[in-house]
Amino acid sequence: MIRNKRQCWDISKQSAASLSYAVVLTASLSGLAGAKEAPPERLTIGYEDEGKIDASPQACLTWVNEETEGWSKTDLEKAARKTCAARKRHVEAYAALQSNYRTLMELLAQDVRLSPADAAANLKIMVKACIDHKFGITTGGHNIMIDVIENDISARCLTLGSNLIKDETTRFRKALTQGGFVP
Repeated sequence: MIRNKRQCWDISKQSAASLSYAVVLTASLSGLAGAKEAPPERLTIGYEDEGKIDASPQACLTWVNEETEGWSKTDLEKAARKTCAARKRHVEAYAALQSNYRTLMELLAQDVRLSPADAAANLKIMVKACIDHKFGITTGGHNIMIDVIENDISARCLTLGSNLIKDETTRFRKALTQGGFVP
């Protein structure tokens, strides 16, 4: 029971503080509930040996030696260089995709209306579908060409995704600076 005006005032202040806290907490939680999921820091496509390609001369020569029989030292070295060139294209395309992906996701995060996580998921599907498609229309090669073809297929599809991201980044930056939308 309230005995005086001071006690009434103290109770009112406590109620107001509790009410303010409840409003702030509710607003915070509803904001979290409506927040969009963050995209992964690194785009994982989901293909065999993703991000684990060894393009070192020693690794290429070792692989060529294991896949071939009776080749001359000159032919082995030439095959190793060809294998390494394809692996290097793959590694470079993967690095470019990851770099361009991070740049785009940083830009997309600036606009709460966008869904960067959904965009990342769909990009993953597109690049993986490209790889699967290209593997479906190749004989796979023989001897060293097995590795060359696999790495070139991956490199081409990663480059396709990377170029798409670069284009979207350019368009998004233009929209941020000049207004408008990203078609």
